[in-house]
Amino acid sequence: MEKPREWLREKSIAKKILSKSDVVFEVIDARIPFETRNSVVENLAKERNKKVYIIMNKVDLIPKDFAKKVKKEMEKEYPVIMFSARKNIGKKELDRVIKDLSKENRLVKIGVLGYPNVGKSSVINKLKGRKVATTSPKPGMTKGEQLIKLAPNVFLIDTPGIITLEFQEDLALKGSWIPEKLEQPVEIALKLIEKILENKPESLKESYGIQPLEDPLETLRELGERLNYRISRGDVDLDRTAKKVLWDWIKGNIKAYWI
Repeated sequence: MEKPREWLREKSIAKKILSKSDVVFEVIDARIPFETRNSVVENLAKERNKKVYIIMNKVDLIPKDFAKKVKKEMEKEYPVIMFSARKNIGKKELDRVIKDLSKENRLVKIGVLGYPNVGKSSVINKLKGRKVATTSPKPGMTKGEQLIKLAPNVFLIDTPGIITLEFQEDLALKGSWIPEKLEQPVEIALKLIEKILENKPESLKESYGIQPLEDPLETLRELGERLNYRISRGDVDLDRTAKKVLWDWIKGNIKAYWI
């Protein structure tokens, strides 16, 4: 399989933001923390000696003991901030990081990077909430990009980096691809259900009131029956059911998580 056409463009976005950033906030999805870490971003940052903080977003969707376990493991490499815009978790810790960065005797620019739908915008908006003052673009910033002043010498690059660099199928499983754009939504939903059955089968009962079966296809069919999604002959509409599952995963309606 060839890489998606956007691969090089997305990598150039990552490089561009990294080249302008002194510090990188890599935003990941706390439900699938290791799958939403981006090795390309981390390796590019390492090559350029950029400081990386991992912002573990959506921690309100996982148990505290799971979050602590992940944090402990990831902090062997990078500092980790547990975050949730919905529950206002992590704001004080972000403030402390900004305060520490402001003690450096230089101008510090922060870039926010991560997969689509991990919540980069919510992190950026929380940071912006500290001060609403914006500055005109500094030398080296392209037109249209803004720097948000977070402290006298700390600025946020107000351009979230959307990094894909993967196949649609892989992105869909990360909740980073719109289900309607998928050529084979049923196939992807089955892979997702398989993951859920392996790791947190009871979440399907919690979300849909169905007893999960061992076979992902039978589970999907059972779910379609429960939702009463049918095609003209009265058979279950698997395509519509698959998209529903994928959308619920994106929205955090399925309370599953794994390492």
